[in-house]
Amino acid sequence: MPQMSPYSKGAAYAGLALVTPISGWICFKIGQMLDQRGGTTWISLVGLLIGCASGIYETYIAALRIEGLDKPKGGADKPE
Repeated sequence: MPQMSPYSKGAAYAGLALVTPISGWICFKIGQMLDQRGGTTWISLVGLLIGCASGIYETYIAALRIEGLDKPKGGADKPE
């Protein structure tokens, strides 16, 4: 894969700015729905934590892809 231009890298990183908040919000809303159905108050907090953690993980993986660090370098893994 060819190297990305600085502008395309900037656009890709700008898109990553919304991954964690959106995933946290969605999981929080799912937790609120489960709280209402089950009569509890703690599931929404757990959903928020799970959503934020998964968003941070996805941001990390995507940043590795953008920088090209997700592929191993070296001669051992290259096909001949």
